[in-house]
Amino acid sequence: MKKYILTAFLFFAIFSVLNAQDSRRRPTRSTPPVQKQKEDSAAPVPDNFPVTVTTVDTAKVEVPPIYGWKISPRLGERIFLPMDTAIVNFHQSMLVDGFDVNVGYLGNVGSPAQSMIFFDRPESSRFVFLDAMHYWRKDPQDKYYLNTKVPYSNVRYQTGGGGQSAEQRLQTEISMNLGKKLNVGFDFDYVYSRGNYTSLSNKQMNYDFYASYIGDKYKMHAFLANNNFNNIENGGITNPLYITNPNSDEIVQTQFRGNSLDIPVRMQSTWNKMRGKHLYVTNRYDLGNDEEEYMVNDTTKAWRKKANYISPASVIFTTHYTDQKRRFLSNYAGIDTLYQYYNNIDGSVDPEPKYMSNINDFTSYYSFKNTFALAMNEGFRKWTKFGLTAFAEYDVRKYSMPGGLPGLHERYSENALTIGGVLSKEKGKYLRYKASAEFNILDGKDYKLEGEITTMLNLFGKQVSAKANGYIKSISPSFFQKNFSSKYWNWNSENTNFSNTNRVYVGGEINFPELSFSKTRISGGVENIKNYIYYNENKVTAQESGSVQVVSLRLDQNLKAGIFHWDNQIVYQKSGNENAIPLPELSIYSNIYLMTKIAKVLTLQMGVDGHFFTEYYAPGYEPLTMQFYNQQKEKIGNFPITTAYINLHLKFTRFYIMMYNLTDGMGNGQSFTLYRYPVNPRMLKLGISWRFNN
Repeated sequence: MKKYILTAFLFFAIFSVLNAQDSRRRPTRSTPPVQKQKEDSAAPVPDNFPVTVTTVDTAKVEVPPIYGWKISPRLGERIFLPMDTAIVNFHQSMLVDGFDVNVGYLGNVGSPAQSMIFFDRPESSRFVFLDAMHYWRKDPQDKYYLNTKVPYSNVRYQTGGGGQSAEQRLQTEISMNLGKKLNVGFDFDYVYSRGNYTSLSNKQMNYDFYASYIGDKYKMHAFLANNNFNNIENGGITNPLYITNPNSDEIVQTQFRGNSLDIPVRMQSTWNKMRGKHLYVTNRYDLGNDEEEYMVNDTTKAWRKKANYISPASVIFTTHYTDQKRRFLSNYAGIDTLYQYYNNIDGSVDPEPKYMSNINDFTSYYSFKNTFALAMNEGFRKWTKFGLTAFAEYDVRKYSMPGGLPGLHERYSENALTIGGVLSKEKGKYLRYKASAEFNILDGKDYKLEGEITTMLNLFGKQVSAKANGYIKSISPSFFQKNFSSKYWNWNSENTNFSNTNRVYVGGEINFPELSFSKTRISGGVENIKNYIYYNENKVTAQESGSVQVVSLRLDQNLKAGIFHWDNQIVYQKSGNENAIPLPELSIYSNIYLMTKIAKVLTLQMGVDGHFFTEYYAPGYEPLTMQFYNQQKEKIGNFPITTAYINLHLKFTRFYIMMYNLTDGMGNGQSFTLYRYPVNPRMLKLGISWRFNN
């Protein structure tokens, strides 16, 4: 019943937007041409947006009909980004593999995932169970805000496989401006992936409401989001030979006939269920008077807007409330045999679990954060070539986890008071920079110093963009890294006794000018990490007391000759301690395709691409903790995950058809990205994106 109600709701929501966008229903404006241009020009336009804006006197105003931005979560600063209307590689945007050069995941759309590129991994969050779902969750900094002259809606749908193994994802977005300053919108994301292996499926329903108000003096962004994740866990397959060598004597004796659903798995009837919400509002008010008095005649005065006025200062207030809940439960009779009963992280065990009934462990996290900031704005005087912001942030956190008896919970709380500042220069072509510092004065140990600088260089008569960035951080272990409670495994801050993780990073990138046949970007960095926290072979938290160095170098190189294209992303990385931070030394994404126009209106992209990484001890995934852990039992890699595809683009519609995992069963058969979790076998996938706006 829920599915039918939801379908009806989406139908009427989309129909109403289409109805509003029908040009035959839109009344004809009687506004004079010059006045109409003036209204359009009032919409705020980002400095770095590729449009031309001139005054009404020239009778020429070019304002983008729709553009978007993200915000910094603490201060609500706008970061303008291009719209997701890419013609190239639409099929990759719908795959888990497409999130990065190489991604380790369980196999399905919507499953827990982790980038194999170390510097692309986010920091551990306060609620660590969400970390494995970071590609699917949506935080305030992930929200894409829009400004559009006409109502905008977009529907994306993808499907693959069939029958018991079908996967589907539906994404919809509706956005409209109520006047020139206020925009409201709604996003919906539904995933239902049954999975190609027994007891491995995902069902997600996430949605958010958002609004932005961009006035002359007051600016506001609001974000209300709910995330719902339901993952059926199987713990991985029992024997990798079912994938790597199904003709071996060991597998032939099991009478295995090649169907992935017949491969034995480690657990069944086991679930991870997560629910959560965000309520976020950031406000910015510009101080100062943006009007000036002028003489109309000898006896009359009037007020007008100052030309090119910049407010000298702004007041910022941000509120962010979030709560997250996670439940792990199982009705699988054999689950007790999978776990030893650790009572702390040194490996000692109890003779029996905490309780004898089926596991049903509940954990929760709550945070209420308020930030007050005062900013001096860049450029309000000729000598103010930079902006300066000072802020104070108070965070109330509460935690809950299973107690000593079934049904009882232990509750904890902590507070954080963070003060800091931001120094930035974001205008100008040849030099931009940003530096920030923050300190938790209640703890006295947590701090972050971050900075980046961007400039333009002249190389052989061409403009080259270069950026350098770095940071120094001291990060205290999160509550759930130090404390964990379940039927089987239990540890707390008394026996973990973890120290702060200290990180020092220096890196940069250089973008060479695009040529008729080539586009090149080189980036890299080096980081020294002391007291790194990870999950070891026993799948419990551990800390490397010494220092670990990680070095990375990346090349993005796109080549083209006529309709022939060859795009490459190559990442070399080296870990100084593979036991703590295992990494593939070489990760490659390569894409060879033809791209042309059909009848001058239909864009065709047809090709083959593949993800490849060198052999290493890839992490495993543990459902009980929802964490990726290090293992030394089996290396995987040296096997490409390839796809043959066709992408089509016609005006507001994008469509793809692909054959996923072409090399399934070939070569060494190592079609894994995580230990015990093979990628889906060869299958046909389809996807469409339909944008409804004129």
